[in-house]
Amino acid sequence: MNRRLRQLTIITAALALLSGCAKNPFSTRGTEDPYGSAGTWETPQSPEAALRNLISAYNELIISNYQLCFSDSFVFSSPEDSIDAVNDGQGDLFADWDKSVEISAAANLFSTYSANDSLDIYLILLPATEYADIVEDTSAVMYRAYNLMLVTASGSDADTTRADGLATFVLKQEQLNWWTITWWGDIPALSGETDWGDIKAEYRR
Repeated sequence: MNRRLRQLTIITAALALLSGCAKNPFSTRGTEDPYGSAGTWETPQSPEAALRNLISAYNELIISNYQLCFSDSFVFSSPEDSIDAVNDGQGDLFADWDKSVEISAAANLFSTYSANDSLDIYLILLPATEYADIVEDTSAVMYRAYNLMLVTASGSDADTTRADGLATFVLKQEQLNWWTITWWGDIPALSGETDWGDIKAEYRR
């Protein structure tokens, strides 16, 4: 099974699991903008557009587009993972997680997966049913249930690492009236299970 067909098959299956009470996140994409150096990118004139860019950059493994999603003042917080790291003697693993750390970790992840056709990443974000987004004139809080799958394919077999949880994104309208992410909070769907923070921390170097 080629890489593109694997991607379509796995995303379809994941959407079936997550979209029972939410809209298809791929059905509302606005007009794409050529600003991104490659791949799918649209001018982030709304919080929703900013998050669509995040999804596209992650799935397409394009770090230049990914970094455009974040404010210079960005901070990532994963409380449960931070406690686990301290208990494991890795207290610095989630400390001082700013934009430079975020981009560095993502670049390491993207380069690992883009260099090998047997490795794939699939990210889905859907509006969280238990929380309502808060969108004001120049700031917003967006709650997204996520499913992130890292797939290693070998012949007809595939080994999948899956992370499920709730991401809270705080966004602000900044330069050029673009919406960017200033704060990102992460909690697992089930306490003790793998979440997005666990995946990202593996690539912090």
